[in-house]
Amino acid sequence: MKCRNVMNVDPEWISSAATVLEAAQVMRDRSVAMLLVFDPSPGQLRGVVTERDLATRLCADDKRAGQTLVSDIATMDVITCQAEDDLHDAEEKMQRAQKSRLVVVDQGGQPVGVVSLTDIFRYESHRRAVRTARAVLAREARGRSTPPERINLTPSSPEDEAAAMRQPSVMVGGNHADSMKVFPT
Repeated sequence: MKCRNVMNVDPEWISSAATVLEAAQVMRDRSVAMLLVFDPSPGQLRGVVTERDLATRLCADDKRAGQTLVSDIATMDVITCQAEDDLHDAEEKMQRAQKSRLVVVDQGGQPVGVVSLTDIFRYESHRRAVRTARAVLAREARGRSTPPERINLTPSSPEDEAAAMRQPSVMVGGNHADSMKVFPT
């Protein structure tokens, strides 16, 4: 099967000069997790902006969505494939790059579609799709190798209450066992 047989031929896009607020609104209104980012004047693909970019490059850095340009947070290292590429080759690219989407380009490098992990599940055998998904999502399964400190949420003494007050207001948790994230109960 070829990438052209499974790709989304109508991906959403936004100008690199747009604000992140505008990008988030487009993503919300069109129910998409990724936008292609184009330079306004020459119309060239500049990158992609994903939900992950919004979380890690905007929210985590406490930037203002209405004052930050898409070009400031977009992923510029776009993984591409050709429409005529075999779908198995595209899957291998997704696995190596640990990306859940590839931009499909024509001979001139212009985007003509997107192949996503969802497309792989839709059109590939279950076993092959799961193997691709595991490889793509491996970065999500990695993390801290040691379990976090246990935090007592119900202080039972004045000393416990004072210790609880010194705890950070943001708690992260979970450890990884057998490639599955396990959260404390």
